[in-house]
Amino acid sequence: MDLFTTADLEALAAPGEQGTHVSLFMPTHRSGSELEADPLRWKNLVRGVASVLAARGERKPDIDELLAPAWELHADSSAWERMSDGLAVFLRPGWTRVYRVPVDVPEVAVVGDRFVVGPLVRVLASDGHFLVLTVSQRRMRLLEGTQHRLDEVALGDVPASLRDVIAPPERGGAEARPLGGGRSGTAVFYGGAGDDNAKKDDVRWFLKQVADGLHDYLSQQDLPMVLVGLEPLVGMFREVASYGHILDRDVRQNPDQLSAADLHDAAWPVVAERLSAVRQHAVDRFAELNGTGLASSDLDQIEEAATAGRVETLLLAANPWCWEQVGAAGPTVVELGRDPAIAPCERLDRAATGTLLRRGQVLTFTDPGVPGGGQVAAVFRY
Repeated sequence: MDLFTTADLEALAAPGEQGTHVSLFMPTHRSGSELEADPLRWKNLVRGVASVLAARGERKPDIDELLAPAWELHADSSAWERMSDGLAVFLRPGWTRVYRVPVDVPEVAVVGDRFVVGPLVRVLASDGHFLVLTVSQRRMRLLEGTQHRLDEVALGDVPASLRDVIAPPERGGAEARPLGGGRSGTAVFYGGAGDDNAKKDDVRWFLKQVADGLHDYLSQQDLPMVLVGLEPLVGMFREVASYGHILDRDVRQNPDQLSAADLHDAAWPVVAERLSAVRQHAVDRFAELNGTGLASSDLDQIEEAATAGRVETLLLAANPWCWEQVGAAGPTVVELGRDPAIAPCERLDRAATGTLLRRGQVLTFTDPGVPGGGQVAAVFRY
């Protein structure tokens, strides 16, 4: 699982980079016979991109160099065994980004002078996408998920348990041996019978190490986070945490033996309650402000406002999302600015990207749809 952050979005949307940009998206599988077919489908998609680039008059050596990371991924059998629900790969000369995401994406590739991120809207939107943090002395876990599942995020050197930063005592003695702790490398000692008897200050120190380590992963995130754990640990973690999107309501269960599926079942009702309130607030705001100049369902106005940083909340139709319609018939390779059929997708992509880059909120609507019955609506900041 790869966290897709605002910093990633900024890198993909950065203007002024020269050369051909290729954005590839494909649904992937975690198990079963379809897992074995994924590399072949990827091969066909990349071949389609190569054909389009050749038709554009690009030199074969340049095409081979640009697509080399995509072919390397195709040949990496271990990578296909670690996929999530969707794959997104972005290529430009000398630059590559690969993301495994926990949402379905359409099977489509886009060639042009910039990247598109619209097919990742379900990852980027503020609804149905959330984090879970298990708060425990024995097993701290960060998981990212959607309405349907949770996946654990690899956290590198963030301490996962009290034992990672505080050494247990040697047999027969009360003094503990030193152990390098967390990101700071500080050694901590305690006396007693084991983890359950660790001093409160030591536990708080451990939770602070976790919170500081998570900062590197979450500083560019605004996803709601549900804490799962028991008191007093949950309360102690809230006191030391710097992440600003922890939900007030938590799940009071011992998380140590809970699977990802168990954690999802426990946390999703908390997220769903918040999501319902957020969507209803957005609909009410649009109804209140529509006709005053501070809300609109006109794509021309919305696109201009998003570029200027004026969009507070963007409401998008997602049944299906525009890019999903493009890729519905199978692998598709399209060129930016040349296909009238994808022009609306390009414009919605710019509106969503502009909103997110300027810290606006994007919400997707299926049933009921976007207020006004169209593809898009927005509430403006001014």
